[in-house]
Amino acid sequence: MIAKIDTLCKFLIAVILIGFASGCVKPIDIEADTYENALVVEGTITNELSYQEIFLSRTYSLEEKGPAKESNAQIRVVSNSDVHEFQETEPGKYVSVQPFKALQNVEYRLEINTSNGRQYSSEIEKLPESSEISSLYAQKVTIEGEEGLAILADVNGPEGSSGFFKYNYQETYKIVSPFTSMRDLYVIDDELVQVIKTKEETTCYVTEGSSEIILANTNEQAQNNIDRLLIKFMDKESFKTAHRYSILVKQLSLSEEAYSYYETLQDFSESESLFTQNQLGLINGNIISQSDPDEAVVGVFSLAAVTVQRIFFDFEDFYNRNDFRPDAHVKECEAVFPPTGTAADREVLRESLATGRLKYLGFDVQKGYRFVRAACIDCTVFGTNVPPEFWEE
Repeated sequence: MIAKIDTLCKFLIAVILIGFASGCVKPIDIEADTYENALVVEGTITNELSYQEIFLSRTYSLEEKGPAKESNAQIRVVSNSDVHEFQETEPGKYVSVQPFKALQNVEYRLEINTSNGRQYSSEIEKLPESSEISSLYAQKVTIEGEEGLAILADVNGPEGSSGFFKYNYQETYKIVSPFTSMRDLYVIDDELVQVIKTKEETTCYVTEGSSEIILANTNEQAQNNIDRLLIKFMDKESFKTAHRYSILVKQLSLSEEAYSYYETLQDFSESESLFTQNQLGLINGNIISQSDPDEAVVGVFSLAAVTVQRIFFDFEDFYNRNDFRPDAHVKECEAVFPPTGTAADREVLRESLATGRLKYLGFDVQKGYRFVRAACIDCTVFGTNVPPEFWEE
């Protein structure tokens, strides 16, 4: 049976939270007879001197695969004395023409003109006072019966600072290929040719960003301090900590209004059911349509004071060298011995090597040429073999 959704509030539970927040919603067989195409705005201007970014998209129905990016818009951020123009660098992503940073005691407003002639603007926003991450550290913990490592942060918020925080992080970890070989093998003119390997394929570095919404506040505390805030947990079998690991945590001090918006998005992203007791109408953004006061606009324009901190640690910092090392970033690495006796066999092998399905591991006197999946010997399948500039050993 096709269900009918009569209001935008109910429908946006699906269309926004799938496309805008980071949670996952199990798809169901549902189709909407009434649907309002609303602009979705996401933009945070920080006090870091950088090229600032604004993202525009559209809500989308359950029958569509994802949000449509809003292209060809004109965007600018207006302050007391400056106008900062933005240009579209990829569909829906707008980057400031010049780097700039938000300043204290300066009022800012976002202005948007879309390609269909509609105009939108935000409420006036000011930069909150900053709070520092006083300490960032890793610690062995047990959470819900699961042993592992927790990334924890202590926050020191001076009197008068925001007290409302949003966090994201970028983690970088070293991976080591379970197999290694000094030579590569090629099929050249129907001959098997071994050559000395010149590319580093054993040790690589993988960098990944956070996706979940991480929030904290000191609203109900006498002081603006936070102790042992959980940023990330990795169980003891996580391959990310098998060698060396680093995490850069960024704390954004927000206004109470911006924090409330993200808190509501977080509530929806963690909902187990699409139609919950929560109502999307409670999400109050600060973007309004100047062309039509009754037009629904979703999103928030905010200013954030940023502080960052990075830590490094090795597997041996928390585990014994002889402990089980969860070095399993790739599985199914059993060696294979494809036939090479005929021209047809060698052509199949040549194609497998050229497409990266197999990599040469070595020669076995009894079984012949030995190969494994490329991912099992070439770590560049997952990351870069060049250490990041910030990397420390």
